[in-house]
Amino acid sequence: MQLVLLVMCPMFHFGYSKYVEGHIVTAENWAFVARFCFLSEEGQFEYYIEYESEYAVQNILLYYDSKTQWPAVYKSGKTCLQKEAVLNITLHQIVNLTASSPYNLASGCVYYNNRTHDRRGWLRCHNARRFRSARERWWFLAVSNCNGTKGLNMRYKFLMTNGPPGDYWHEHFSADEFYILPNLMASSIAYLLLILAVVMCTVELKSRQLFHTTYKLFVASVLLQELGNVFQSIAYIKYAFNGVGFPRTKTLGRLCESASETVYLLLLLLLAKGFTVTRGRLRLASSVKLTIFMCLYIVTYMVLFIYERLFFDPGEVLYMYESPAGYGLIFLRVIAWWMFVYSTIFTLKHYPEKARFYYPFNIVGTLWFMAGPAFILAANNLIDKWVRESVVSGVQHSIALIGHILFLVLTVPSRANKVFPYHVRTTQIGVMEVTDVTDTDTTFPFRHHQYAPSAPPVSSRPNVHPLVGEWVTDVPVELFTVSRSVAMSTDNVLPKSVDTTQTFQQTMDSQDSFLAPSQIRK
Repeated sequence: MQLVLLVMCPMFHFGYSKYVEGHIVTAENWAFVARFCFLSEEGQFEYYIEYESEYAVQNILLYYDSKTQWPAVYKSGKTCLQKEAVLNITLHQIVNLTASSPYNLASGCVYYNNRTHDRRGWLRCHNARRFRSARERWWFLAVSNCNGTKGLNMRYKFLMTNGPPGDYWHEHFSADEFYILPNLMASSIAYLLLILAVVMCTVELKSRQLFHTTYKLFVASVLLQELGNVFQSIAYIKYAFNGVGFPRTKTLGRLCESASETVYLLLLLLLAKGFTVTRGRLRLASSVKLTIFMCLYIVTYMVLFIYERLFFDPGEVLYMYESPAGYGLIFLRVIAWWMFVYSTIFTLKHYPEKARFYYPFNIVGTLWFMAGPAFILAANNLIDKWVRESVVSGVQHSIALIGHILFLVLTVPSRANKVFPYHVRTTQIGVMEVTDVTDTDTTFPFRHHQYAPSAPPVSSRPNVHPLVGEWVTDVPVELFTVSRSVAMSTDNVLPKSVDTTQTFQQTMDSQDSFLAPSQIRK
């Protein structure tokens, strides 16, 4: 394997890139500083270091991701000299930060005195390195002073690039991050088009009074996903310009995407139980179980973010789900899938006429539930770390987009859509919840009606009551028949239920006031 670290003259422009700045003060003789995935030939590392001469000679150590190098020394318990021994000084993996000849030619260090800032006997080092290897590699930067007795004390600025100045897509990004920004921008555009389609469907559903709570959850999930894409795109665009970006905006975008996933999971579980499709309310036991599960899922997601921020070691290339909380989230997704399948089967057992919707819905939901855990396990164990970040970003956004598109296809309010799930209008549910005091079924199951009419039915009889208008045929028959179960209770008196369908028809046929003017003249 070809691996060479070239020495560059200290004449490179101090430009923008992935930027790391800090001040190391420690009693240890060896310390990790930063990591970056460099391209072969194109990757460049530029440093600017200052430290007092009494701490000389400090060194920059450059490890790559081979098992014999960084994994062999990091958290290994080896001494400082043993950690330096794995490096090849002929390949310029050790940079002696000294002004002594001939090392100063490679390190770019000079002595300087600055009486204004009381900096006498300080060393200032400025130089750059370019990398050449068989493939993209993770490089880990450390500093050492194995022969010193005072530990380490230095101020540093590290600039790492993967392309020439002006290369917007590569210059400031680590090699494992090259395709994240294009993926985010493409996902943002795709979701804009999806939102346009969702808005059109929402307007149609509201006009038919079919804009149910479950569809509102779908709209919320799509909007949260788009917000996550936009926030992360803004953060990475800024990062492409200065190598720093907006870390908080990026975190906010990730939180929005997690919220979108959680809302979509809740949507699938509610529809699997038949909510707004076959029933107007869940049983108390089901509501309690679902609430507990969703709270547990949200808390686990929060712990995942907190664990990543507080406990992830920057010296290791870790994926977000490489943690106890990550594996706990995988376990909860599998449980949610089992709940989803069980609820779907239970709903189909009582409402077989909804099979046209629930069969494809079960397939879509199963693919979405299982794709996440399967990919997480593959990313943790099978995908190379020097390409994992880009692959993870692309696949996760694709899973979310495909899941939303397939649900939209299943619920398009069109006459041609034979799997449309809703048949009870939103204005009917409130009426149906008024039940007899002796009724023990509190789930308010809907009538076995497959779909709401996509247009007013055409009557075979001529309209002999033009003053009434055509609004009567726009209302499903359930709106009139549902009141058969409505009873008004008084003191020891229960009046008989009234068949309003028959009464309404008799009234319409018997009232002369509803005759057309032409009929009156005759």
